[in-house]
Amino acid sequence: MMANNHINELIATDELFQLIQKENFVGWVFSLDYDNALVVTNDAWKYAVKGIPHNAFLLASTFTPDNYADVDEMDREVILLRVMGTCKLPQDDDAIKTKLDSYQNLTELYPTQGREDFDAITKNKLQFGGLTCRVLGTFYMKNSELHLGSDIETFSVSMRMGVYFPKGEALETIVNYVDPIRKKRAKEEFKALGITADVPPFKIGTVRYTSTDRLHRAKEVDKVPFRIQPSDFLSRRTAVLGMTRTGKSNMIKQTISVVKNISDRCALPIGQLIYDLNGEYANANQQDSGSIAEIYSEECVRYRMVPATGFRPILNNFYEQIADGYVTICETINENPNSSAVDIKTFLNMSFDEPDEQDRSLHYKWQVRVAIYKALLYTAGFDCSSNYKISFPTNADVRKVVDESVSSTNNLTLEQAKEWFLKAREHRKELFSSNGKLWLEDDCVSMLNMIACKNSDDRYFNGYKVLLGAKMYHTKDRTIDVSNEIYGHLCNGKIVILDLSVGNAALRDKLSKKIAAYIFNSSMDCFTRGETPPNIVLYIEEAHNLIGKENKLTDTWPRIAKEGAKYRISLVYATQEVSSVHPNILANTENWIVSHINSEREVRELAKFYDFSDFSKSLLRSQDVGFSRVKHCQAPLLFQFRLTSLIRSGSSVKGLLNDA
Repeated sequence: MMANNHINELIATDELFQLIQKENFVGWVFSLDYDNALVVTNDAWKYAVKGIPHNAFLLASTFTPDNYADVDEMDREVILLRVMGTCKLPQDDDAIKTKLDSYQNLTELYPTQGREDFDAITKNKLQFGGLTCRVLGTFYMKNSELHLGSDIETFSVSMRMGVYFPKGEALETIVNYVDPIRKKRAKEEFKALGITADVPPFKIGTVRYTSTDRLHRAKEVDKVPFRIQPSDFLSRRTAVLGMTRTGKSNMIKQTISVVKNISDRCALPIGQLIYDLNGEYANANQQDSGSIAEIYSEECVRYRMVPATGFRPILNNFYEQIADGYVTICETINENPNSSAVDIKTFLNMSFDEPDEQDRSLHYKWQVRVAIYKALLYTAGFDCSSNYKISFPTNADVRKVVDESVSSTNNLTLEQAKEWFLKAREHRKELFSSNGKLWLEDDCVSMLNMIACKNSDDRYFNGYKVLLGAKMYHTKDRTIDVSNEIYGHLCNGKIVILDLSVGNAALRDKLSKKIAAYIFNSSMDCFTRGETPPNIVLYIEEAHNLIGKENKLTDTWPRIAKEGAKYRISLVYATQEVSSVHPNILANTENWIVSHINSEREVRELAKFYDFSDFSKSLLRSQDVGFSRVKHCQAPLLFQFRLTSLIRSGSSVKGLLNDA
């Protein structure tokens, strides 16, 4: 009676004891080393647990629930196994011969005897088979807490070790296991991020071993929930990999909703920026019957390259964002060189960085340079508001030589400024500053020559026409830099969606990189000043188009992947082309969620990380939507699960955590 009471106490308090479910016994370990285990099982045992799927977890222990209280401390451990395939038993050849003899001795074409062809002893022997399993680690108790080591310390060849197929609470403990040290670290990381409220793990899906899903998960009660710690997505790198229409976007939407929930619960701004290459986050779509923009309409700000109702312009105004526009123009000219003119070369080496106003001479020259640059933009057909005016400093002597009728160069229209500057070009050798030097410097003369399409010898060249390719990067409908505006929204905890589904592909890539660089540099500057950077999560769909392997390590995206966490920048990227992603980004990725991949080359690339090689066949074969493999930073195990559906008509993601 006392022994039973003691066992009952263990059941209530000991997590190791609770892993072993007597009713789910499936066999014995007959061979064990540090990496692999061979298990003998039986058709009857497999039938009792509704089958043992490929890649399923098994548990091996020397104790049973009945003798746990008396077992030696050294043996109080449970070895975690993964089913990799079958193995041959010594008697298998005899069993095959027996079956063949039986089939060859049949007298009927379609026998009805079935399983009754063999006597009881023979039938029993034929039911046994072997399984090859990978050793994943060892569960043990320490300081009254359950721990999972990633290996085994030792093993006894002579010890009888039973094998069990974990279900229900035991399986839930395995797939949702986070060791005590990581739990403590996660709380500290949360606190460092400014999150003080208790945010529970959220349900992301249910455990699923195979595409054929009818026996071991036949009932709703058999579906074991898989949960992820919310902190996994903050200051981390997450890869969502798989073919189109296999659940990648749904996974990202899950993540967005969870991060927003954390932000709301903790009253902590967490900005989220979505690079939406297909427009499915910014716009309603039939697949999901909803979009992030619709669900979080009050918290969402949308941008687009092409003007559209409800969207802000993603482009910059080159008349206002001078330096940014100039850099874009130079890049465009260099990509499509169509002139070797000296004036264009001079233009490409200019600077529009504003000097210190205290240096009156340099600032004076800068103002003139900017004014001529705006006149050049106007000549090239860059749109501006109808009442746009410019001013630039001139002395009386210069105005007298250029045009006596113009008493002031303040508040000129761009047309007036253009005509004035063309006259100044004709008199350039007669115009002097107060210090006796020529009023127009070489770079200013070069821009004036580009306006006139004539060099200093009055020979024709393309001039302002080389700027035409950059017109698509400009909008008149903006007063401040778009990157600065977006960063401000992110600091305020907004969900910002960049709809990149329309417009020029080259422009898309440039703008994406520019905005990412601004975010990274701004957060880094904030950090170096000793201030706390904002929490920001970046989401990139079709990541191979933006963060490809051609990037240098010093480029924006690899730097974000490597250093972003320090500045509270998280990166979530989705692609079907693993091999096209920059290796530095892959190497620094902590969370992996992988659905169907149809290329052996891509699977081989994925197999370089963790133990994804165990799932190579499943990744190639299983095309089920939402059927994924996961490895996240808080958990040591990689396994398969069925992603929970997120957005459907009449439903809301805002209560997602309540379903956990």
